[in-house]
Amino acid sequence: MAINESTGSVRVDFDGNPFKQPLTARLGRGFRRSELQMAIDNRLSCRVEFLNDDLSLPLVTDIFFSILDDSDEFVLRAKKMVIETEQELVVKSGETETRYSGRDGRITTKAKYVTSQAEKAQKIQGGTIAIN
Repeated sequence: MAINESTGSVRVDFDGNPFKQPLTARLGRGFRRSELQMAIDNRLSCRVEFLNDDLSLPLVTDIFFSILDDSDEFVLRAKKMVIETEQELVVKSGETETRYSGRDGRITTKAKYVTSQAEKAQKIQGGTIAIN
């Protein structure tokens, strides 16, 4: 799938495409550009219907954001991103994890090595600071 900004359409390819190349498809609802870009970046599955059952007239009616395959990468792009949870957010990779607790305001990082870098100043502030 590829976005065509000037026409507000996308290029799609689909199983059984007799034309052997992506076709221009109309959008069946008002998708946000970020939704379309996420679908492209992560090769998400889409529902493609055809006007009057004509395979040359595809119409994208849905994007399946909840169905991700076993690909190696998932990409999110935004000028600003907010992830909000009530109790806890865990970011995990292998044996490394960072936990953000909404219950007690604590951030805990567990890893073999932790590196923190600052180009200018790095501040450590707290009511009490304990190092080792």
